[in-house]
Amino acid sequence: MKKLAIKAFISIVSIAIVFVAIRLLSNNHEAVSDGFVHVTIVDGQGITVFEDDIEFFENETFYDVLNRSFDLTCANSSYQADPDCLYTFQGFGYQGKVLLGVSNDDFAVLTDWYNSFLAFEQFDGETYYLSTAGPSHLQFANGDKIRISVKDPWEG
Repeated sequence: MKKLAIKAFISIVSIAIVFVAIRLLSNNHEAVSDGFVHVTIVDGQGITVFEDDIEFFENETFYDVLNRSFDLTCANSSYQADPDCLYTFQGFGYQGKVLLGVSNDDFAVLTDWYNSFLAFEQFDGETYYLSTAGPSHLQFANGDKIRISVKDPWEG
């Protein structure tokens, strides 16, 4: 009976530790205050089709900022175009959207995920570097510069 109680206690403590670790590691990357982010969008030919400051508000994700400012096309569960952005990818410690396209009245950039994709790049003060996060988890703050570029997955 005593061994069973010890095993149960160790199991409960282990589950609690895993739960706390997941909560600490799964930051939702929302803006901590209002501000502006400079957004540049580059099409597949390397032409800048949009460049301007976009206002964001406290508690918005970068996806929220884009969704409010543009017409977005997301990927569904099989990476096909979903103009309503209804599907949200979920995995261990991750939940978010995959963007395939961005448009407004003046331009339209659309990728198919297999031959091209949207790369999110952040400016570090000297150059743009490829972000490892998508629009739902991209960290940003007032004055940041973010470039969204169409890329070929087969280029080195």
